[in-house]
Amino acid sequence: MIRDGFLAVLVLNTFSGGPEWRVNKMDRTLVIIKPDALVSGLVGRVMSSIEDRGGSIAGFKMIKLTKKKAGEFYKVHKNRHFYKPLVEFMVSNPCFVTVVQGKGIVGKMRKLMGDTNPKKAKKGTIRRLYAVDNRHNIVHGSDSIENAEKEIKFFFKKREMFHWRKKIYKI
Repeated sequence: MIRDGFLAVLVLNTFSGGPEWRVNKMDRTLVIIKPDALVSGLVGRVMSSIEDRGGSIAGFKMIKLTKKKAGEFYKVHKNRHFYKPLVEFMVSNPCFVTVVQGKGIVGKMRKLMGDTNPKKAKKGTIRRLYAVDNRHNIVHGSDSIENAEKEIKFFFKKREMFHWRKKIYKI
């Protein structure tokens, strides 16, 4: 971004071997950009929304879930009517798993995503803007810091996450 003759760029600061290596402890959360976002060409818009709301990307990768892995991740819903269709949907195409960090980030991302039902989601939220229905709702986000830690460990090794800071360079 260029503003008043300055270019803001992102600079890798330190390799994160875990929380003990972070200079300033920040909360982290997991955001999954689901297959419907990928096939609809919305990945960039979702990522921009995350960054525009103060989220810093600490880890990001494209993956193709297997039925076993998707079933394990969503096992909390195993006895719910939507479990099987959800697993089928999550393995239908690749998705992006993302570690987002920042102060109060779990709440910020939940607010940005909106209600899982796009009809009930507030104006301006990701799900209100782009989701089709409860299942095809573009994103998943951790609902607590405790669950975020578990979900992040499910998809990421410590060496796959980084701490960095913004730095301004005069151009």
